[in-house]
Amino acid sequence: MAGRLVAAVRPTEPSAPLPRFEPGETVESTVSPGGRFRLHFSRSGPNAVAGADADGSGIPDSVEAAARVYDRVAAFYAGLGYRLPSEDTAGGDGKFDVYLVDFALRADGAYRLDGCLGADTDCTGHILQENDFAGYSYGSYEEAVATLASHEFFHAVQAVYHPGLGSVAGEGSAVWATERFEPALDDLDHFSSAYLERPDRSLVLDPDGPAQAFSYGASLFFQFLGERFGDGLIRSFWEESVRSPTARWPVLLDTCLRRDWSTDFDTAFTEFAQWNLSTGSRWQAGQGYARGAGYAELVLAPKTLPVDEPSVRVAPAAVRYFEVAGGAGTVSVGFQPREGDETVALHLVAAARSGTAVLRVVQVKGPGPLTLQLPAQDATSVSVAVVDGRHEGTGRYGRLCMVPSATATPCGEEPGEEPQESEEPESSKGCQAGPGAGGGGLLLAAGLWRLRRRRLGSSTR
Repeated sequence: MAGRLVAAVRPTEPSAPLPRFEPGETVESTVSPGGRFRLHFSRSGPNAVAGADADGSGIPDSVEAAARVYDRVAAFYAGLGYRLPSEDTAGGDGKFDVYLVDFALRADGAYRLDGCLGADTDCTGHILQENDFAGYSYGSYEEAVATLASHEFFHAVQAVYHPGLGSVAGEGSAVWATERFEPALDDLDHFSSAYLERPDRSLVLDPDGPAQAFSYGASLFFQFLGERFGDGLIRSFWEESVRSPTARWPVLLDTCLRRDWSTDFDTAFTEFAQWNLSTGSRWQAGQGYARGAGYAELVLAPKTLPVDEPSVRVAPAAVRYFEVAGGAGTVSVGFQPREGDETVALHLVAAARSGTAVLRVVQVKGPGPLTLQLPAQDATSVSVAVVDGRHEGTGRYGRLCMVPSATATPCGEEPGEEPQESEEPESSKGCQAGPGAGGGGLLLAAGLWRLRRRRLGSSTR
């Protein structure tokens, strides 16, 4: 209810859903050194924390370590310019509550929404965190707490602006926030496969069921935005959600890109599609992501020249990737949209590759049929992407053709049809500059999701 906070059932209450403290467990609490957080824990029973107390403070070392991490996380996000949650009056003392409870390997934490002081804004809640991380795949307790705290508290930060933008925006930017907080944490690296194995899935539609990992993999898009345009863009789109509370997240992002960065969602998404050509073993410094070698490798559909795919579907904010062998003097590529389909924000991208290096890239965009020619004699392979840069709409179909020769009609177009002129190939030593923090453009030189227990989403999902 807007205007006041109504406490959700806390895990200290017998009626709370699992995970919760059991009747008879003695629940204690301690305040973080910075005074913002109150951590609730038990020393015995199913939710017991590790009890070691080397400093003799009377509080288990594991609880004190977690409290220090939460303070660091809050200070870091405040330093990036984000608003932090208002006083947690629902919890009783104004401090943000964190409950250390046993998730029994079902997940490792969750953010629970209590309520909002405004209409769908200025919301606050509380966090449930795994009590000891025994049996989880983290390298250490400290790594687990840093990953969990930075992720779930960013959900709390999101709720200050707008708690209902969906799982792609919510989980994707929360995984990005963890990477930004401490790059050595590997959440984004491992979740990257959930996107790079299915780039044909629309980025602007929240997935259901087993595909929910895709929302976490969408962190790769937010990582791209942060590296390409700067941290301010991601904060700006959350701020825009307060001004335009009914707008979908890609519309908010498009608004910010147009207003403050002189570009748009279509252009940014198409560049994102190019960055993804250089991940995993295909990564080289200067080819996009700063730490792309640690990400999963993009999955491309292998084809043999000549190629004639009569019905290729591409969804809004999605990419269809293909790969053929190099060595031909020229590889000509054509994409003929299905008659009656709109052709705006449709792009055809081809990259000549030698080993890990991208030698050159040619790109054309709609409206209309798309045709390009790519010199490929010195290439070992050619990557082709059909990109739909729209942020809404339905899937579009078209015929994709590739031939190992220089021709303006790789799909055998009827006389009189004029193919799109392709841009000049980009040299491996050139830089595709554009607006962004530090002038960081894409330098075109040239998987498996780790079985970590996925976090439960915020209560708004």
